[in-house]
Amino acid sequence: MDVETASEFSEQSVQAPLYTCLTCKVAFRTADIQREHYRQDWHRYNLKRKVAGLQPISHDLFKEKIAAQEKDKPNENEKSSGWNCEACKKSFSTENAYKNHVVSKKHLESVAKFEKRKASKKNENKTDLEKKQSMPKINWKKKLAEAQTEEEVNKVIDEKIKLSRRLEETECLFCDFKGKTLEEKMEHMTIEHTFFIPDIEYLVDLKGFMNYLAEKIAIGNTCIYCKKAFNTLEATRKHILDKGHQKIKYEEGPDLEISDFYDFSSTYDDDVNPDEELDPNYNVLTITSEGTELILPSGAHIGHREYKRYYDQNLRYNYEPESVAINRLTQKYKALGYYNIGSSGMTIEQERLAKMKAAREELRQYQRRKEMLGIKNNDLQKHFRKQII
Repeated sequence: MDVETASEFSEQSVQAPLYTCLTCKVAFRTADIQREHYRQDWHRYNLKRKVAGLQPISHDLFKEKIAAQEKDKPNENEKSSGWNCEACKKSFSTENAYKNHVVSKKHLESVAKFEKRKASKKNENKTDLEKKQSMPKINWKKKLAEAQTEEEVNKVIDEKIKLSRRLEETECLFCDFKGKTLEEKMEHMTIEHTFFIPDIEYLVDLKGFMNYLAEKIAIGNTCIYCKKAFNTLEATRKHILDKGHQKIKYEEGPDLEISDFYDFSSTYDDDVNPDEELDPNYNVLTITSEGTELILPSGAHIGHREYKRYYDQNLRYNYEPESVAINRLTQKYKALGYYNIGSSGMTIEQERLAKMKAAREELRQYQRRKEMLGIKNNDLQKHFRKQII
């Protein structure tokens, strides 16, 4: 807006057909200039002053205030940048404290470590760039669509597996972080990406489960939550981070693809057996692949008396380091509030089983009510009495 065209608001200016701003106490000759004035920072500033119960200021005074603020800005930036230690990740309020810190032995050690980390990151980035440049960009979706026979499809899949980069055991699924141990990697994924394994206390194979997810992202280029497919690992990771899909779809219990890594046998009741409706051959006796044990419909194993000495040994099947890692992760999830994720305070699998039990009980009650209603309507009798004519 041309501010010179605005005049100070007065009683004489009201007599002429002028457009005014009561907040800034100025008048305008046209409506366009008035609208442009309402979009200005000067008008907004005076509105805030009006809300605070202060008098409006003129346009010249507003300009002076902005110029004074711009002069003070570079000095503040110099102070903040001068009193921050990037290597130690510390900030200091005074210059003397910063100078004393720079001379300290601890700072010099952390600077040496920081420079080593920088150099290693540069080398890793170079190798990653070289790998990306050397790897050809192939549209796998198009190739799979063009394949007509089963042999051609298998060839395309084998070629993709060979060319795909496999994630290491200690490498994060969603970024380039590499930990020293599996536990460090899991802690990073929990804190940085809010990733957690649901019902972890029933997980029996942590390494196998994480390797499966790594292959699904790196080789299959598929999102672990919505199962959307992409052409590259980078595109898959970008989608997961952008959409917030750093989680496993587990609203109604584990899917069939990850159920092999869980064991919920300790939660099953006599009344509720999850395999009863899924398995058509539930009541059929089966034999193990070795041919040494008979499996009952309840899941119990019956062995021959020859192997009694082995059954009495009570061997532990869980690998101890992995069980220790699962226990630590469970404690970590408890501390972060990821443990009891069910709406009723139970785990999701326990909630699912409780719902199944309640549904079966409701079905029994419905059938009983229906039967009683039928008996009442049909006037059924327990005893027959011969009719006398």
